[in-house]
Amino acid sequence: MGRAAVDNPFTPGFGNLPRVFTGRRSELADLELMVERLGAGIYEQPRLVTGDRGVGKTALLRELEDEQRAAGRWVARASATRGDALIGRVCARLADVLDEDLAARLSRSALAALRRLGGVEVGPRGVRVELTNPPAAGEDRADALGGLLAETGALARERGTVLVLLVDEAQNCNRAALGDLFHALQEATTRTVTERDPVSGATLRHALPVGVVVAGLPGLVAQLSRSGSTFGERSKPVPLDVLGEADMREGLQAFARAGGAVFDADALEAVMAASGGYPYFLHVIGSHVWNAGDGDVITLAEARAGITAARAYLDAFYEERLRPLGDRQRAYLDAAAHLDPAERTSGRIAAELDTTSDRLASTWQSLIERHALLRPAGGRGRLAFTLPGLADYLRRS
Repeated sequence: MGRAAVDNPFTPGFGNLPRVFTGRRSELADLELMVERLGAGIYEQPRLVTGDRGVGKTALLRELEDEQRAAGRWVARASATRGDALIGRVCARLADVLDEDLAARLSRSALAALRRLGGVEVGPRGVRVELTNPPAAGEDRADALGGLLAETGALARERGTVLVLLVDEAQNCNRAALGDLFHALQEATTRTVTERDPVSGATLRHALPVGVVVAGLPGLVAQLSRSGSTFGERSKPVPLDVLGEADMREGLQAFARAGGAVFDADALEAVMAASGGYPYFLHVIGSHVWNAGDGDVITLAEARAGITAARAYLDAFYEERLRPLGDRQRAYLDAAAHLDPAERTSGRIAAELDTTSDRLASTWQSLIERHALLRPAGGRGRLAFTLPGLADYLRRS
């Protein structure tokens, strides 16, 4: 039997859906429960998924998208790029989930919002018609988008389904678009439909079936606050960190089985230790380990060879993450890397750089919020690296 490179089940990359989705069971179950409860007319908080690049935010959203589409739910997924384009993309994705008959039932204001914000209109050629001129971003776009989302949610309720809106890479939005988008999301998710119970006579309020999951880097919450949106405060946080040992073990064995092989116990432990639980590293290292031999059993010797071969790729990844940094930010990280983790505080790092923590406040804030290379690690100003192995790389480089 054996294994071959063509059967390699590991897929290094960002945003791709892996061949086998493992781990994140509790997070996925929470998102599934949100959709189920909304389908029953019960209000559910929007979810705010945050985590470093490569921890699996996009994979989680795409897994949810696939299963909800299969269950007959309406799913609109849009990803933000730098600037102001996300609102138009959301409108275009909403048009995608509506057939011509349903779209024609939207109010004039909602149809105008589709046309103005998303470059889409309902006409004889179908539900989506790209306009020659770019859509205008009027001052009322937050209210217009909120109304469009609410009307689409009402149509979903009539059809006995749920509108699931997935927004990825939200940290890329500029401040104005971020504020408008999340004002609209709050408006749509808090609307209700009132009915009178025919038996008891009680007034029942049903939430519109509009489920929202927003994903972004850890600094997204601070961005929302600066944009004037309270979306972060109203949402249920779903933080993604590195995988725990149980999830790593399950995932690695599942990937190996998908390719027709198994890890021996020592090889499995070696790959787990080298990856630090970072999903992207699991795929990079796993891919090299797989290609280091051709037997049905992945051995410790093959694991060590694969880990060594993967080091250049991981070092290039670290350097790419460090490339946008200024001299002061790089010096701050270098000083942090040479400290024992228990002593890695803002005050101690400042002392190593012969200055004060107050003078370096903007430096460590940008490393946390903008670059996501550090994170708070408890009280007294302690800091930790978000990327497994980055401190070691800085000490070696």
